[in-house]
Amino acid sequence: MNDLIEGVRVEGQILMDGEDIYKSDVDVVALRKKVGMVFQRPNPFPMTVYENIAYGPRIHGQRDRRKLEEIVESSLRAAAYGMK
Repeated sequence: MNDLIEGVRVEGQILMDGEDIYKSDVDVVALRKKVGMVFQRPNPFPMTVYENIAYGPRIHGQRDRRKLEEIVESSLRAAAYGMK
């Protein structure tokens, strides 16, 4: 996620399955699909609410704008009403 922050600098290594995730040839989309994150409280990316919700479906290949809009709307409604 550091690639979303302008001017960020990283040092050292983080190895996953023996590979340094900071190498320049690492496919960050494939890495993000493989790694899960759990936060104690909501931690949105520095994007709009829409973009935060659509982020996951997009990296999993969803490109249809109407389908993304449906996902975003149903997610917001479920959050507002406590439904799944």
